Amino acid sequence: MKIKRWEFLGVFLVFGIGTLLHFTYEWSDQNSLVALFSPVNESVWEHLKLAFYGMLFYAVIEYLFAGHDHKNFLFAKAVSSIIAAALVVVLYYGYTEFIDQSLAMDIVIFAFAIILAQIISYLLIRINLFFEGINYIGIILIFIVVMAFSAYTFEPPVYKLFTESGINLFLK
Repeated sequence: MKIKRWEFLGVFLVFGIGTLLHFTYEWSDQNSLVALFSPVNESVWEHLKLAFYGMLFYAVIEYLFAGHDHKNFLFAKAVSSIIAAALVVVLYYGYTEFIDQSLAMDIVIFAFAIILAQIISYLLIRINLFFEGINYIGIILIFIVVMAFSAYTFEPPVYKLFTESGINLFLK
């Protein structure tokens, strides 16, 4: 199967993976290891894990079947995973400035972020942007985000992004 089909399929699988990730912390009896990649509360920050890790986990599957043929695959997946999470933040706070928070809108934003991130991933792979070390940049980007999620899951800063709103966000 060509990379275009894998990226299209990824929209649905990442959405499914992200949905499952929403519940895995609770299902694991609040296991600390699971907390590293699953939301531990209803803060916007914790829900960014759904997009980021959903994209990343799917990227592992995709790499095994199609990604190894593309020299910049890891870089493309790192950038698109970060873009998906960033889109969730921007769109969520953008709409909640004007209207009340809505579960339906949160789900639409999550889906839109995944769709756009998969398109960006495909475009980055197709333009064949490659230079020696580009995938190392991807690894560094992933490492930075994983470390941020790990640190701020257990010691979140006192800031709106990290506080639990008490309102169910996204898929719960």
